[in-house]
Amino acid sequence: MIIDFRTDTTENNIECDLCIIGAGAAGITIAREFIGTDINVVMLESGGLEYSAESQALYEGESPGLQNASPTACRLRYLGGTTNHWEGWCAQLRESDFKQRPWVKNSGWPFQKAELSAWYPKAQSICQVGSFDYQPGTMINEKHDFPAFDPNKANIDFFRFSPPTRFGQVYREALEKAANVRVFLHSNVLSIETDKAASSTNEIKISTLNGKAGTVRARFYVLACGGMENPRMLLLSNTANPAGLGNQHDLVGRYFLQHIEGNVARILVTNQKKMTRNFKRYSHNNIDARPEVSLSAQAQETGKILGSGFTIHANEQYGTGYKTLIKLWRDIKKGRWPDEFGDKLWSVITDLGAISDDVFKQKSHSMNLYIRAESSPNPESRITLSDDLDQLGLRKIHVNWQLTAFDKISIIESTHRIAEELGHLNLGRVELEDWLLEKDNNWPQPLWTGCHHMGTTRMSDTPETGVVDRNCRIHGMNNLYVAGSSVFPTAGYVPPTLTIVALALRLSDHLKQQLKNS
Repeated sequence: MIIDFRTDTTENNIECDLCIIGAGAAGITIAREFIGTDINVVMLESGGLEYSAESQALYEGESPGLQNASPTACRLRYLGGTTNHWEGWCAQLRESDFKQRPWVKNSGWPFQKAELSAWYPKAQSICQVGSFDYQPGTMINEKHDFPAFDPNKANIDFFRFSPPTRFGQVYREALEKAANVRVFLHSNVLSIETDKAASSTNEIKISTLNGKAGTVRARFYVLACGGMENPRMLLLSNTANPAGLGNQHDLVGRYFLQHIEGNVARILVTNQKKMTRNFKRYSHNNIDARPEVSLSAQAQETGKILGSGFTIHANEQYGTGYKTLIKLWRDIKKGRWPDEFGDKLWSVITDLGAISDDVFKQKSHSMNLYIRAESSPNPESRITLSDDLDQLGLRKIHVNWQLTAFDKISIIESTHRIAEELGHLNLGRVELEDWLLEKDNNWPQPLWTGCHHMGTTRMSDTPETGVVDRNCRIHGMNNLYVAGSSVFPTAGYVPPTLTIVALALRLSDHLKQQLKNS
């Protein structure tokens, strides 16, 4: 059932077997796995059923590092979480993403991809992206004629697209009808309280924005608030340990990862029609898919660089006259000139375009090479707490996203290798973007990231190198777990949602066994 904690007249001191903090992709996936069982589940959601500016403001914080690390712009605080503006891109992490790579410092997961593969197919179903088959032989149709890339250098891989699945909408009815699952809306977590040794969680303190307070006591707890809020909640919960929960080695909030996305080159193609047909988004068995060119694991190892994937898409160039007129029109629409001139100017643009389109709009046989790049695990890229307080009296988030010279070198070298293959196969010549030609560590601003926040409670077999163990339990604690992309030790280059759901399914199975044995 779904309950508005602001108006609920039942006990404010809630008891259950399992408490899930956060109702996004990870939290809802775990809750669904317990529907119909004898496990009493409580899920806490800070927001409501719809967007609220008041709840969203709780994400506000400082971001002095690289731009586009803003939690307010990237995250959504209501049922379904950030899936409410998810674009639906889905792909598995690659086998190489899980491996310890000697040339990538702090790389390696505690287990290999094969261990997670058992949960990926069900994650596909939950994300509504069809069958678990990404092989080119089954993904293409007669319209595709992909280039014969050297497999030691590049591969053809695919994204599948969810409708996209808004978890709060798609799975709301199931949560409402579940007799053993209670979802409390507008229940903001203030702190996670533990025993004196910080080895066992005793209760969660919660409050509404209008001051109604309560507690939740459970046998097991899962923190599933996203890559920024997960470390923030652990750092705020500092009653037993002044440094925060799980932070005995100063690792909570460190290794903050985001993807690096953007155009890296223009391809002067030999056959634009064929390239467009091969690499555009298309429907496959009623599910949208899109091919991409990915750097092979062998090329990563040979070049001692990070992973990346490239989308090739059509590009249309405009003459300077056309762009200037369009800019003038947009300026007028924004109120920078009196409105009465707007219609007259638009009429001029229309007339000029009709008279001589070739002068103002020039099509070019070029396409864009768009990268989605992995970033390296950097301990100096981190999330801490600000001195400013939010509406609940809690310290706001402080985000310092940092990239290294290695990140930029990897992008440059990856682009060169793909460019060499395109040239070798006589598909086109590649012209790099200016920022890649600069030999310093400057980055274009703002730098798009896909709003993928990862790595801040990283998974490791030892507490000296990670915050949670291979089962996502916080080191040194017996009943507090973390779900979501904050546990990723490395990011790969594909969007994290499908892997978030697969890990949530894996964690659910582990919790079922723990609850049975406790």
